[in-house]
Amino acid sequence: MKRIVTQYLRPYYGRMLVGFAIKFSGTCLDLCLPWVLARMIDVVIPQGERRAIFAWGLVMLGLAAGAAICNITANRMAARVAAGSTQAVRADLFSKVMYLSDSQSGELGKPSLISRLTTDTYNVYNVIGRVQRLGVRAPLLLIGGLCITMTLDAHLACILLAALAILAVVVVTVSRRSVPMYGQLQKALDRLVMSVRENIAGIRVIKALSKEDWEKERFAGINDQVVQREKAAGLTMAVINPVMNLVLNIGLVAVVVAGAYRVNAGDTEIGKILAFLTYFTIILNALLSISKMIAIISRGIASADRIEAVLSMEGRAPGDGGGGWRNGEGGVLAYLLFPCGLLLHAGKEKSGGHQLLPEARGNPGNRGGHRRG
Repeated sequence: MKRIVTQYLRPYYGRMLVGFAIKFSGTCLDLCLPWVLARMIDVVIPQGERRAIFAWGLVMLGLAAGAAICNITANRMAARVAAGSTQAVRADLFSKVMYLSDSQSGELGKPSLISRLTTDTYNVYNVIGRVQRLGVRAPLLLIGGLCITMTLDAHLACILLAALAILAVVVVTVSRRSVPMYGQLQKALDRLVMSVRENIAGIRVIKALSKEDWEKERFAGINDQVVQREKAAGLTMAVINPVMNLVLNIGLVAVVVAGAYRVNAGDTEIGKILAFLTYFTIILNALLSISKMIAIISRGIASADRIEAVLSMEGRAPGDGGGGWRNGEGGVLAYLLFPCGLLLHAGKEKSGGHQLLPEARGNPGNRGGHRRG
């Protein structure tokens, strides 16, 4: 991931900083809305002045419009940065793959190279875009919301801190278990792609040897493994949403009950309770966004490491022929591949088998074997 950040994102550092600043401004405007609502309920409305009420209402509309404009602008900039940087990564990766030697391609595996060009680059795209969109907004909502709630009512903020502690434990536990599962899932997907490519490339051999049923069973086993690993990872990550909703609802009930007692005692005001409930929801949603972002970043780091492993390989220069057979080895290659060639051309004319061997075409009398030497 370090190479992608330092090399491919470097041309976009300025645009990213501008986007972060815009996203920071929009998030601050979002945080101001509940506070303005609490002031209207506790201070402005009891005064009974319509002009003041309309003026504060316009302030809220301005804050909402400004936040929407800032967030949309920052998201569009993030999408452009993610698309441009990922395009450069994909182009360099494709160029590197084209000039890998046969031994290097065989070591990595063609299905794995295809996955790195498609799935892994898409995961990197998601990470770059998600970090720009939520990397500033979610932590700021979490920290800013906590600071504002402490100023509104420190006693009710204790309920929020307890809920956050529970959710933090759940998120960390689930993330530590799910990240390795996604790595195993990616390896299973590589094997699935390999199986499909092998079946497509060797379909004639499979039919000639009557191996259709065996290949179907083999593919079904690999597919079942992919399904099981994907299901295990999905079920593990699915724990977060129900637990969060449970903690959120219990926390809201606790805030309402404790707030009612404090309002009756004259220790707080109704507007502050409403604002606190809003901040409570904002903070917990921000924590959930951070947990999802951690999962996406973990998958993106794994994909980036796979991409960097290819980019760091020493490929042959264009036109040096380092990945092919030398002329003197052509006879050995033809001798080894001649039986497979006959199977691949089963059912065709006899001349199709002789086209595999240059020596056979040049010597019509040599039809029963291959003259070595």
